[in-house]
Amino acid sequence: MSKRKSQSTSSSPSKTKRPRTSNSQQVDRIFEQFQPTAAFEAKCKVDLEGADVYYREDFIPPETADQWYEELNNLDTWYRPTLKVYGKDVIQSRLIAAYATDPRLTVKYSGHPVILHTDYPPALRKIQDQVEEQLGVTFNHVMLNKYEDGSVYIGKHSDTKENKVIASVSLGAVRTFIMSPKAGGRNKRSKPTSDKSKRWDLANGSLVVMQGDTQENWKLAIVA
Repeated sequence: MSKRKSQSTSSSPSKTKRPRTSNSQQVDRIFEQFQPTAAFEAKCKVDLEGADVYYREDFIPPETADQWYEELNNLDTWYRPTLKVYGKDVIQSRLIAAYATDPRLTVKYSGHPVILHTDYPPALRKIQDQVEEQLGVTFNHVMLNKYEDGSVYIGKHSDTKENKVIASVSLGAVRTFIMSPKAGGRNKRSKPTSDKSKRWDLANGSLVVMQGDTQENWKLAIVA
């Protein structure tokens, strides 16, 4: 395992606080779900009840992933956001950086507005273009997470349900991704019947895609 820091870029086609534009085709594309080809599904589909998850280990070649890692690691937009924990404001240990394609977009993270930039770094623009080409879905913002060492992680959580599709690209050191079934779920027909967790290592340059009832039925975590 590499001793480098690990990073993940997560893109989400979430709703924007703006009036609907006349470009309905573009708006509809933002809220589409990923429609995998038979070949992609056979190779990348993760076997989980009540979830629609895909993992492609070789999404970005290692050499390219290393180059993009270095560029993103040196950004001057990294910061530690403020979280609301039991009614109190707490500074998060994990560094993030966020970018949006629309300057009118607003995103909140644990009750606080996220600092969004619109001037995409070249590497991030290439990653988002490659993800959109693979999935056929347009994303309007991306959040980068930096895991500086083994003490920095994301505990069990579910992402916001208004994100129809979440795509996450991992760069740098290998980290373990864990999906644990929730005790309950809104969609009882798709609720997992087993209480066993699923875990796998996120390779440098890999892609994870989550959509459908995944956030309703599963909690996610990234550990050392």
